[in-house]
Amino acid sequence: MKKPFHGLVAAPHTPFVDENGQGGAVHLGAVPAQAEHLARDGVSAVFVAGATGEGASLGLDEKRDLFEAWAEAGPAAGLRVIAQVGGESLRDASRLAEFAAGLQGVEALGAISPCFYRPASAELVARSIGEIAAAAGDRALYYYDIPALTGLPFSGRELARAFGEHAPGLRGIKCSRYEGWHVQDYLSAHGGAYDVLCGTDEALLSALSLGVEGAVGSTYNFAAPLFHRIMAAHAAGEMQRARELQRVSIDLVQTLASFGYMAAARRTMARLGVPLGPPRLPIAGLNSEGSSRLDAALDALDLEGTVRAGVDR
Repeated sequence: MKKPFHGLVAAPHTPFVDENGQGGAVHLGAVPAQAEHLARDGVSAVFVAGATGEGASLGLDEKRDLFEAWAEAGPAAGLRVIAQVGGESLRDASRLAEFAAGLQGVEALGAISPCFYRPASAELVARSIGEIAAAAGDRALYYYDIPALTGLPFSGRELARAFGEHAPGLRGIKCSRYEGWHVQDYLSAHGGAYDVLCGTDEALLSALSLGVEGAVGSTYNFAAPLFHRIMAAHAAGEMQRARELQRVSIDLVQTLASFGYMAAARRTMARLGVPLGPPRLPIAGLNSEGSSRLDAALDALDLEGTVRAGVDR
């Protein structure tokens, strides 16, 4: 895979059966409807089993089944597929990488670093990712850089330098950081070799201004039209308009976060006709009263109007 991931890449929720208000078994039958919904919203690809997909709460067999489902449903809807295989066990991650790389419909892989036993240096992160890259064969691998979850303190510059030595086949970075200098470090590393994807939805406009052309995010599941308008305004040089639209996205994210982001985002998908069930423990679900209050808050934001309006022409 040499073609970069431009445009919006959704991080889809893993669909679960509702078991007393919490996520139960994986509901693979919901994946085609997810794919069709995202394709209608103009999303270009999916990043499966990351944080939004609650990948850390999935077993190996569940991840394999999920990758197979998306490998079929994604391309059928015109979506490119990235399978996130990283986790705490490098052996499991390598097995998943080898499996996912063998699926025709999976174009690239992503990998988060182990973080329970936290790597003490950027070199150890890079050596860990290098093991997964070796198992991935000729499939492109993207490092999933999300310090808010991993707690890893290393800068983009430190990591890029280490990747150059210990994971030379790394194709790109999903950079889920608010600080733009990490994005710049990745973009300039190794002669511009990395395809850098913005992983922070509320900072998309900042990343675009730095030269990023693709983004992976959870809100693209239900608010892709808003972010298409941000990208269109930026491309047209309408910066005040772009800033106003980014502000709308921030209001949306903060509203969902006030209800518990994961459960609220899943409720938002159900509201749009794509029910995916509640999150799994240890993430809390929403009760009926919370769902009603969230619906009122989304009405106040005009989800179906202001947020989901088409691209400005």
